[in-house]
Amino acid sequence: MANERPAVRVAASPGHLAAAGLTAIAVSFAFARYGYGLFLPQFRETFGLSTDTAGLLAAGGYAGYLLALLATGVLVARTGPRLLVLIGTSAATLGAAVIAVAPNTVVLAIGVFVAATSPGWCWAPFSDAVARQVPRDRRHRTLAVITSGTTFGVLVSAPAAWLTTEGSTWRLAWAAFAVLALGAAVWNTLLLAGGPDPQRTDTSVGTSPWHWMRRTGSAPLFLGSAGFGLTSTVYWTYAVDRVASAPDLPDVAAPVFWLLVGGSGIVGTATGYLVATGGLRRTFAVSSMALGMASALLVLPPSWPLVTTSAVLFGSSFMVLSALLVIWSGEVFPERPATGFSAALCALALGAIAGLSLLGGYAEAYGLPLMFAVDAALVIPMVLLRPRFARPAA
Repeated sequence: MANERPAVRVAASPGHLAAAGLTAIAVSFAFARYGYGLFLPQFRETFGLSTDTAGLLAAGGYAGYLLALLATGVLVARTGPRLLVLIGTSAATLGAAVIAVAPNTVVLAIGVFVAATSPGWCWAPFSDAVARQVPRDRRHRTLAVITSGTTFGVLVSAPAAWLTTEGSTWRLAWAAFAVLALGAAVWNTLLLAGGPDPQRTDTSVGTSPWHWMRRTGSAPLFLGSAGFGLTSTVYWTYAVDRVASAPDLPDVAAPVFWLLVGGSGIVGTATGYLVATGGLRRTFAVSSMALGMASALLVLPPSWPLVTTSAVLFGSSFMVLSALLVIWSGEVFPERPATGFSAALCALALGAIAGLSLLGGYAEAYGLPLMFAVDAALVIPMVLLRPRFARPAA
């Protein structure tokens, strides 16, 4: 890039920053946001939640995530990454603590809402943190490691959900989540840079956001983000139901499926290497095809080989594509990487909402196998995209 500015060196090494960021993403996504779904059976039993009420609590959490995401896009250039990551990890701490002691459904809903805002505050600011504190040649790999925090968090939260099904033992798990989130808050606060970037040279701050986002390379980024949000959210929502309802599989199939999805996501830590060796375009196309194949396999009657292959394909491709979005948006919007990534995440969220609205009704009318066939087909436009980097806006 012609105007590439040197990274701002601080005491933290890239490896240290990556480890701290990984913990922040783990607690914000795997605990604070996805934890509600993992512990839903326990919440149903304790609070007597109906299906409609459970859905309203989930929708409220998603709304909180979107609000935090929008606020982060507006604030990050002015505040720097430290404050927003602190807010996000603190939201995970407070939300998990409230859920742990919730006496009724109203308090539970408050805890779920607060906790679900956590990743909206946390994720995007790490794009700015890495741009400021990590040398150019190590940024892609550092971002990939940070993003993979979700999969490591799932490997902790999923077994915790299955081991705390008796009585109120689930409250101990959420109390532990709160303690871990507090530790992540302290760790990241000590490492991340605060305040506006002193070396920021772009003149786009204060201009119309629509004008700023219109540049070569931004359209494929937003279309790819929306497609990823649509297809992956449908899989997250309905894949376990497809596996659990299979007559030829035992009850343990669903938990094993979830662990395979989480465990295979470790491949996401290698995304920086994949981009360096195969290029962004090829890595995105191959990962998108793997995502589509994961859905296509669930069109067939579930069996252990098909379920295992689908879980591994989805877990690995999901985390690689998640890391790719961070890397890709940082290259399209190098002068404001966190703001650009927030815009990409908004496109992802719109795709997710569209997917659940359209394909959810399709599944109700025609069944899960045909819905997964449509979901797999919708990956084709993603494979045909041509990701491109762009020079910063003038």
